[in-house]
Amino acid sequence: MTPAELFRLSAQGRGLADLRQVVVSDGPGTGARLIEVRTPQGLAADIALDRCGDLLRLSWRGREIGWHAATNAPHPWPDAEAEHGLGFLRGFDGFLVTCGLDHHGIPTETPAAEMNYPLRDRHVHPMHGRIATQKAEVTEKSLDWDQGEAVICLRVQQVSVFGENLELRRRYTFSLNDARVDIVDRVTNRGYRPTRHGILYHFNIGYPALDAGARLLGDQWVLRDRLDTDRAAPFDDHVEIVEAEASPDDGVIGLKCAEGPELTLQFDAAALPVTALWRAFQSGTFALGLEPQTDLADASVSRLQAGEHRDYWVALSVNG
Repeated sequence: MTPAELFRLSAQGRGLADLRQVVVSDGPGTGARLIEVRTPQGLAADIALDRCGDLLRLSWRGREIGWHAATNAPHPWPDAEAEHGLGFLRGFDGFLVTCGLDHHGIPTETPAAEMNYPLRDRHVHPMHGRIATQKAEVTEKSLDWDQGEAVICLRVQQVSVFGENLELRRRYTFSLNDARVDIVDRVTNRGYRPTRHGILYHFNIGYPALDAGARLLGDQWVLRDRLDTDRAAPFDDHVEIVEAEASPDDGVIGLKCAEGPELTLQFDAAALPVTALWRAFQSGTFALGLEPQTDLADASVSRLQAGEHRDYWVALSVNG
């Protein structure tokens, strides 16, 4: 039906879809800003504005897809620099956690000569960088029935005096016609010195979408068979397993639940040439991570000159 016809039945179509900004008023996340999204095709998402504008929650027809950690998305995120760079784990939670913008992976240090600041000869990088802990500014929020989409645009900064000045511009497009979300990102070096750059999209799946019957998807993905024999089940003494291989040429990976939806991710494999699989099956954590990412070892792409930008996109779809 047309929007005019729909609005006769439901004011602004809110019986089918909604888009609203709220503030958490209880628990560890008290004070955190969220944008709640609900679409006619059964997708529901929470965009965490104080966590890089990431997807804290994703569900489909009332069934959770994303992972929920015992940390319970605290606000603000505890000091990521603490515990020798492992403080990230004190706040780690949610379906999508963006890692970067100058580092992803384990804590490390890299040369800082390009900053031309004598007191900083080394960059200190906490686990998965700092962007996930930064606050987003909302630049657009609209529900457009004529175009059949809900759009949220955000701006996030990762900045230090005499250090990096990186800007992330993110656009979410939620389809009102099918269970699909498109994420388009642009990372720009707003400083006047060259800077290190890398980004990793940490998509985390938890129970009930993750269970012993779940199977990985991706005809061209070399890690696709990892759940065929080593099935997903919680173990008290499980030690996390992280495997990284070349991204499939078609950029298609995903997960098929035993009883439930099929989650598919498609991305630009040229821009995100490495994909990691994170199996964290320790009891109480029980998570599976699908992680398209840049190659920090490739000097031709792991640096942004002053004013230079990089574009990335990920298309997420859910089917019954």
